[in-house]
Amino acid sequence: MPWLRTQLVEWLRRLSSREWQERNWLPTARAGVGFDDALDFFDDTGVLDEPSGRIGFILLNDREAVALEELNRVLDDAASGKGMSDEEIIHSAGWVDVVAAAQRALVALGEDP
Repeated sequence: MPWLRTQLVEWLRRLSSREWQERNWLPTARAGVGFDDALDFFDDTGVLDEPSGRIGFILLNDREAVALEELNRVLDDAASGKGMSDEEIIHSAGWVDVVAAAQRALVALGEDP
């Protein structure tokens, strides 16, 4: 489904951009797309939980699946703190790894980070 891949690329761009996150996921941001929306997309598509099972559906090959497996691992680590706000998550030390993994995933999908 090409539209799911397009949405995946858009969410990866958002995860790879600290500037976008600061504008959209902090308490002072205008209402709109939140961090939970990103998590919902990834949960609904299963592209992070089981990327190899999405080859031929959203992903094209093992290289893309491996990149999303890495993103899943670092995203789980960064967002695992109980009761953390979106702001605390994106300002945590582990979030740097999420941004970098999202950038690598974009490259694996043949996109510019």
